[in-house]
Amino acid sequence: MPDLIRTRPTPWKTVILLCGKCSRKMKGGYGPKGEETLRTVLRDALRVKGHRRDVRIIETRCMGICPKKAVTALNASQPDRILTIPKGAATGEVMVRLMSETEQ
Repeated sequence: MPDLIRTRPTPWKTVILLCGKCSRKMKGGYGPKGEETLRTVLRDALRVKGHRRDVRIIETRCMGICPKKAVTALNASQPDRILTIPKGAATGEVMVRLMSETEQ
């Protein structure tokens, strides 16, 4: 008899997908000195806003959009909008564009 499919609750309310291939190509490019990855900058900004556990950032494989000097990102709650976040983008602007008003 096959195992039963089970569900588990998570603390996540939002899942952000970042293209891992884009991130590796960038080798940083975000944050005040431009030395941090987009994932690190977003995670720190979310922690400051009190969203440490309810937002999950996942690096995926290639999403098929390969911008130059940018990282492709998607809020899984809003699959109709995919963003390309250029190197050096302000963290506040990225948060506004990536998160909906109710999640900030």
